[in-house]
Amino acid sequence: MNLYLQFVLRYLNPKSRNSFSSNASILAIIGLSIGLFSLLLTMSIIKGFENVLEKKLSSIDGLFRVQNILGKPILVEENLDSLLYNTGLPIEVSPYVRGTAMIRLGEYTEGIIIEGVTKLPDRAYFNIEENTVSENNIIIGKSLSDDLDINIGDKVIITPLINTLKGPISQKYNLIEVSGLFKSGMQEYDKTIAYVSLDQAKKIFEMENQVSGYVINSKEPLIALNEKLNDHIRYPYYLESWKDRHRIIFDWIHIQRLPIIIIFGLIALVAITNIMATISMIIREKNSQIGILMAQGMKYNDIQKIFFIQGGVIGLVGCVLGATASYLFILLQNRYKLISLPEDIYFMDYVPAAFDYSIFCIILISTLLISILSTIVPTKTIMKLRPSDMLVQE
Repeated sequence: MNLYLQFVLRYLNPKSRNSFSSNASILAIIGLSIGLFSLLLTMSIIKGFENVLEKKLSSIDGLFRVQNILGKPILVEENLDSLLYNTGLPIEVSPYVRGTAMIRLGEYTEGIIIEGVTKLPDRAYFNIEENTVSENNIIIGKSLSDDLDINIGDKVIITPLINTLKGPISQKYNLIEVSGLFKSGMQEYDKTIAYVSLDQAKKIFEMENQVSGYVINSKEPLIALNEKLNDHIRYPYYLESWKDRHRIIFDWIHIQRLPIIIIFGLIALVAITNIMATISMIIREKNSQIGILMAQGMKYNDIQKIFFIQGGVIGLVGCVLGATASYLFILLQNRYKLISLPEDIYFMDYVPAAFDYSIFCIILISTLLISILSTIVPTKTIMKLRPSDMLVQE
């Protein structure tokens, strides 16, 4: 076994139970693992929260939406969908009609946003077999269903509201059957959005040869596709991504991220400071042994290597324990949802956590390097001592 490693293991695991430095080493490892566990788990929760929001918003809203810059309907004859397909990009284009209306069942009435689509968004949120809506059918959110006591099979009255561009629309009542429910976990959608077929929406809002815009979906990365699409879209149309539509939410997440990282980073930093204190205690406790080694000709650099390795071992063990604990907790949390959340506030019913290899590697490698470098300061004290003084103190 390497001579340096022999000394390290001897200092960390002495036979004597009364070794204060050995206990301090164990506490330093525990402190570092707790600090890393907190930091890694915090970063994973932030990443998981972003991932869940991105998946929900992009699947429901679509990756992009093309609309008239003044909010006016788009004439079908303008063939904007053909223009988008002719870009040669790997995209899927679907027209939609969107407008506000009142939904009524008995004495209960509520304002909603009706969206007419050719096919529904992510089917994971819908309790129906097909991803389309039949004529004279409507799909509403679970929260809206609970508020108005609407069940599948009930027939509701849909009345379009005033269109500010066309002026008042004559009161036109549409009797439509509720054919399904959806639950996205976001109250903004579950309470206000209702889906009908594209043709049904055109009838409700009297937009025979018009659409509100086009939804664009693709498997391509959002940023790269955004730049390519903007090269083809001209006035009076504009391109809006799901991230643009919900910028406030993600700005809030980014604002919260920095102070959270700083706070839990300080916890990990305190644990690393404990490593410095532990190395100092070991040097003080092993003064006589260090003096003997120096008297026998061991150089200062060789002794310093021993404590470098010791700091690395403490850091490595702490990193492994902290990373393992956080990884196991992430698996358990995502599988059993140990920590729940009020869905109407956080857009999800549990705390999501995403395991990100890059984040884990950066934090663990940085912590390990800092653990090794933290031994430089306490080992400087050895240079100020002479072997004779160390032996006399013993």
